[in-house]
Amino acid sequence: MEGEKQHNDKHGNVSGECVVYPSKVGLELLIPIVLIFGIGIVSSFGQSSLTGVIVQFVLLFVFVALFFSISYEVTDEVLTVTTFFFIKKSVLIKDITRIVESNNPLSSPAASLDRLEIYYGKYNSTVISPKDKMKFIEHLKRLSPSIQVELKKKK
Repeated sequence: MEGEKQHNDKHGNVSGECVVYPSKVGLELLIPIVLIFGIGIVSSFGQSSLTGVIVQFVLLFVFVALFFSISYEVTDEVLTVTTFFFIKKSVLIKDITRIVESNNPLSSPAASLDRLEIYYGKYNSTVISPKDKMKFIEHLKRLSPSIQVELKKKK
């Protein structure tokens, strides 16, 4: 479940909610990475290369940790995309113009191909994959009703 926190301003008044939406982790992206590194680890065993096995395990751990570290934090004014626990990108919610459902495979802070493209400012966008897309969209629409939403038709 998403984490909800309330922030107190400098006067001790509750200023609004902060909700953290974890990224959906898609097996369509995770399984190929695990297989690729698994093959590398198995081939390193065959060559009796302990260093190669350790490097492969470390790289596999980093990739898997990256997938599970992606989150999207929504406050009253800002959407913050966090990748690998410390890399953050902030977008003012008032600058978001539209949200489009996407399966765009381009590199992005999204651990699934079930994605949303967030358009903001004049020409900017970012692709994300919150686990609960509808709750995420509803939250942003509540904060900024002018956001246009384009969802794909279900077959």
